[in-house]
Amino acid sequence: MRKYSERFIKQTAILKGARIGFEFELYMRDLSYYKTLEILNQFLSPVKVWGFRKYHSDFQPDQKNFKLEPDLSLGSNGCELITGPLDYYSAKYYLVKIIKFINQYAYATSKTAIHFNLSFSEDFDKDLNDLDILKLILLTDEQEIYRAFPSRKDNVYAKSIKKIIPFKEYDYSDVSIETIKNNLRLPEDKYFGINFLHINKPRENQRIEYRYIGGKDYPQNTGRLLYFLDKFIIDTYNSISSDYTMEDRRALSQYLLDNISQMKFFSTYDSFIVQHPSIVIQIDQINHYDVVSSYYPKIHDKIYELMDSTKDLKNCIINFLTKSQEIELVNANVQATQNLQRITFVNCNISQAIIRESSLINSHMNNSQIIGSKVWGSEVRDSKVLNTDCESSHLMNCFFMGGTLDCQMTDGVFRSGKLGSNSMLSPQTKIIQAGDNFFNTDFDDDQMGKNKKLAYDVKLFKKNP
Repeated sequence: MRKYSERFIKQTAILKGARIGFEFELYMRDLSYYKTLEILNQFLSPVKVWGFRKYHSDFQPDQKNFKLEPDLSLGSNGCELITGPLDYYSAKYYLVKIIKFINQYAYATSKTAIHFNLSFSEDFDKDLNDLDILKLILLTDEQEIYRAFPSRKDNVYAKSIKKIIPFKEYDYSDVSIETIKNNLRLPEDKYFGINFLHINKPRENQRIEYRYIGGKDYPQNTGRLLYFLDKFIIDTYNSISSDYTMEDRRALSQYLLDNISQMKFFSTYDSFIVQHPSIVIQIDQINHYDVVSSYYPKIHDKIYELMDSTKDLKNCIINFLTKSQEIELVNANVQATQNLQRITFVNCNISQAIIRESSLINSHMNNSQIIGSKVWGSEVRDSKVLNTDCESSHLMNCFFMGGTLDCQMTDGVFRSGKLGSNSMLSPQTKIIQAGDNFFNTDFDDDQMGKNKKLAYDVKLFKKNP
């Protein structure tokens, strides 16, 4: 009989050198904030759980003190339970305890996840400063993770780390592993299956964050969570000051072969037509073959990037604007697998996307994030709207921060920003400021803190039913 617990039993010496912290994203059932804290402290005693009304509070958890705070990006009832770094055996113990709490008193959805933050104890022989990122990318079996948590495949908040491997500069797959390693550049984006942004910090603060695991069923199988915890530790350990194996080299060669071959399909307009007959390419709304063919060499990188960053894009128009050198995407169903930027979306349905410096016009967006952009005549649901100007639109159950809100907002969280003359906030929209509310408080004069003008504006525009 196969047991999760026995897979890595011979590698206990490695496992017990790890230090692990967890971030559990969850939604609370019908419990008050204080009752939630009371039950958590009973569940996790002798650990003390501290509750904070502030989003991203400055309190630093440790092995004896965890924290519970609102995760406003999940919506008004979203929470995050964050542990401090724990030794291996304590981490397994509290992982099981917290999962039991979630199953009994809370719940998960497709938007929630559990993050594993890994490092090694200071007296251990491995230091994350010496992590070979390329080797860890090659070692990580993403398909195994997706089989266990299928909803996380192509999730833009836990993007495939294979995409970090460079390949666009090469024509053939027989590139040396040393060349690829030297040309690998880490993204500044944390939204990958593994977040590498904290590995080069001082020993006491360094960590690697695994973000793969999540979805509405993540608390339903503790055995799987314990298995992947062990596997992530072993993979990380084996990627520090270790040589490349023949299997590593074969995996890299296959990755390069697949991606270089795919990229070559976009090298000419004729090959694109063959591969994607339902997509119409236009130049300033002109789709004559001769016009598009003449421009195609100048834009095929943009076309490839768009296609590579979305899943099954078809039955749409890609219009290249020669004046702005940007793309309009029209009548498309867009599910993003990578970040999208500097695109104008017209009459599109968008889901699971992170969009920057773009425009939404007469479109629908769901379960996404839009940053530094403009929204007009669109419906945005269950999304983060950051530093974005919204006009003649409807935001439903969104998290809004920065930018200008000049449209209707129903439910959700208004964190900060300007209110236009056409703003209308529903009574259920939570108003959050520096001294903010947490659960079940729509508005409180004292919570608006120093920003008296915003407090007045919110009162003015928050309509009664």
